[in-house]
Amino acid sequence: MKLRDPGKIKEALNDLDFPAAKEEIVRHARSRGARRDVDQALSALPPADYANIREVLRSVPLDPDPDLSESERAERHRQAKHKNRLSEHEIPIRPSPVEEELRRRR
Repeated sequence: MKLRDPGKIKEALNDLDFPAAKEEIVRHARSRGARRDVDQALSALPPADYANIREVLRSVPLDPDPDLSESERAERHRQAKHKNRLSEHEIPIRPSPVEEELRRRR
């Protein structure tokens, strides 16, 4: 799950003493009544020891377009998925570096 507002993580962890392990971070956020999206984002952290809040925020996947509705997200996903719309045999293939070198030597 991608988090829309990193400020909610800062609120949930503002009084946590660092360094802290992932389990300690999740436990602390839950004890402070973190929202479901924050809890899910922190639960998805890689297991590690985090030196500070910046390391936690770098490890949490953030939503690049938090203002889009779900239908707008679905439409953007559909467009990206079918952007090329070429058959596999029509997609140009870039020659390998070996082939490029052989062509230059000719």
